[in-house]
Amino acid sequence: MEDEVVMTAVRAKDLALQSKLLEKIKETGVSITIEKTRVKLSCDNAFRAMLAKNAVTAFNRGFDSSISSLLLDDSYDILVLNVNDYSRSKKRQKELKGRVIGSRGMIKKRIMKETACFIKIQGKTISIVGHVENIGIAHGAVEMILNGAKHDSVFISINKKKLEAYQNGNS
Repeated sequence: MEDEVVMTAVRAKDLALQSKLLEKIKETGVSITIEKTRVKLSCDNAFRAMLAKNAVTAFNRGFDSSISSLLLDDSYDILVLNVNDYSRSKKRQKELKGRVIGSRGMIKKRIMKETACFIKIQGKTISIVGHVENIGIAHGAVEMILNGAKHDSVFISINKKKLEAYQNGNS
């Protein structure tokens, strides 16, 4: 299977310097080639190629190589939300991203702490990397904020979902 990720020239150069991440990708049996703004991935195993693509996508979305490399493990995933899906107005998009970040970054930090996920806000996207059992909780929290929910309601929801997961033996 062959696939590619398109990124800016600067980000592609940064990726080329990430020897540990590139080595980890190659260790999974995936061949990786960086050509200007295109990262080409090929592998006989489609699942491993998908995991490598997720790692490269995370790096492209602004995560560092250590977080990106988590995605080479199938118990982690990445989710990318486009703020355009919540508002067409540039002013409102900025406000929505600001609501997810919160004053001094406290809302974003709290969501990351309570869900054990990593969140990056870049351009018009909000990206979440985390364990598959937790990423849904973080996604739900971010989506609630983007849909206008009060922050207190979001954290009550996170705690309810964490309790449900615990009671169901998922944590």
